[in-house]
Amino acid sequence: MRRLSEQARRRGVQLIGADAPANLTGVDTTMFDSVVRCNVEDSAAAVDELRSLTADFVGGLAFRDLCIEPLAAVGEVLGIPCVSPLTARTTRNKDLCRNRLRQAGLPQPASLLAEGRAEALEFLHETAPGPWIIKPRDGMGSADVDLVRSPAELESALLGRPDGKPFLIEEFVSGPEYSAEGLVLNGRPAVVALTQKSVGPRFVETGHRIPADFSATQEEGVCEQVQKAVSAVGLTHGFFHVEFWMTGAGVVLGEIHARPGGAFIPTMTEYVRPGMELYGIYVDDALGAESVHIPALTRSAGMRHIIVEPPGRLVSVSGWEDAHSSPELIAAGLAVGPGDEITQVSWSADRHGFIVVGGASGEEVDTRLDRIRDRITFEVSPAQ
Repeated sequence: MRRLSEQARRRGVQLIGADAPANLTGVDTTMFDSVVRCNVEDSAAAVDELRSLTADFVGGLAFRDLCIEPLAAVGEVLGIPCVSPLTARTTRNKDLCRNRLRQAGLPQPASLLAEGRAEALEFLHETAPGPWIIKPRDGMGSADVDLVRSPAELESALLGRPDGKPFLIEEFVSGPEYSAEGLVLNGRPAVVALTQKSVGPRFVETGHRIPADFSATQEEGVCEQVQKAVSAVGLTHGFFHVEFWMTGAGVVLGEIHARPGGAFIPTMTEYVRPGMELYGIYVDDALGAESVHIPALTRSAGMRHIIVEPPGRLVSVSGWEDAHSSPELIAAGLAVGPGDEITQVSWSADRHGFIVVGGASGEEVDTRLDRIRDRITFEVSPAQ
């Protein structure tokens, strides 16, 4: 957020920030020219609170998935060039996004928005032998994602899901996971980075590296598919973060997010393209620039989430200060300390910290991440 503030102000653009009061506690609000405290995850509440704003708006951005539809609603009322309500709804609901990409001729796994067990079981029989994925249609952070290998495993995957609420069931896509980072410039999607992803249990992301290990031909094919997908869902303004798999048959697109990527991906994108101001490029385009300069990609960057094991009570942490002083470090943070309960990681918010480094190559970045992580030791008293 600080980089957005600095880059916007260098271009003479003022920022109006909005978030729930609890989320603004301890935040340096001087990054904004004004701040509105309201429920930005509720469309009606956000519109009611923000509709009286008067300004010459050039754009609007959301940084959390739950804020995308409210931003679209506010943008429609105030005439802000940003994600449209239809695009926001399409990207937030995975079944709608799958259908739209399928209609655009892009490869997609077979999927169904199921109302209950009977429909899900019928889908399993129709698409056997599996495996399959069950998840919320509008979930995030890998929460409530289950792998089902047979109809016999369906019951346990449905336990705890809200009664009467539809869920998405789809064919499992096998292959390494990636994401494409970019923004729409002059009405056309522009990919600025391809990110290699690592995942752990329950599909929770454990790390990212830019650039991904693709050949020039693979990169060209991926960018073409991503640009087609972004246009297919109607995204005409702002950032996108598109997830995909590389399978034996080629690229299969996953979720499309109408926001910048998380996990320090914007920071790493700027690092690998020295001189790039990612948010500044967005502002330049919003101000009507006919073209913007995207610096060449000459370096690599990576981040790794810290996951402490086993579950229990954290007794001590050693080596953190030493690791934190590494010259190649871009950013680092630890969310737990002695005395805290260590829980099993079941979605992204459960992760315990992160480290971000830069380097001349992907190999160097991976080596540095390993070296820094190896310096940190956690003593945990296992749960009884």
